Amino acid sequence: MWVVFAWTAVANAGGVVELEYAPFGRADLAWNESGQQSGTLVAEGDGVLVPPLRTNVGWVKDRWGVFGGFSVARVATYTVASESESSAAYTGLRPKVEVRRWFVKPKTGIPLCSIHAGVHSVFPIVNAQEDAANSDEQDVLDEQAGEDAGRIRNFGGSLGFGVQYRWPTGIALGANSAIVYSRSSWTNAKTRTVSSLLRPQTTLTLSFWF
Repeated sequence: MWVVFAWTAVANAGGVVELEYAPFGRADLAWNESGQQSGTLVAEGDGVLVPPLRTNVGWVKDRWGVFGGFSVARVATYTVASESESSAAYTGLRPKVEVRRWFVKPKTGIPLCSIHAGVHSVFPIVNAQEDAANSDEQDVLDEQAGEDAGRIRNFGGSLGFGVQYRWPTGIALGANSAIVYSRSSWTNAKTRTVSSLLRPQTTLTLSFWF
């Protein structure tokens, strides 16, 4: 029964591809200048995993819409020395899901206002090896890799509203404004650090409705 219901909902829904642009501002520059990056280049606030231009894909049925996005960033290095070879790879995977509800059924020719809520998470993959390392040295590398993975790992959510105008051609222009929360936690041999950030975010959108 649930399979039939889900299939009917998808069959009666419309697809949307959305480009979302978040221009850099003074807050981004201040974040960089204050040295808040993770040191891995692939964490939430490092600027690579969450670029200014993003893509979302969604389904809309009546006044409800479900959108999803995915981004990945990977940095890998391979070093050859006279007596050893070493490699290190840092990867961040960031899926997100967002639910939207319009105040009126989406149609063309009128401003479309909506509210939206979403969740996201960053999953780390970190690997560091050295061919000449003994077991104790490899344990140190593994411990450092675990700390780096903790700096990448992140989860959070957003809550906000948006407005857009849709033409009969299926193209829509709009803007979204939201409060975004993100939280990360990592540990080392002596301490455990928990960091959270609550910030406003406004983006411009270009959507293609099918």
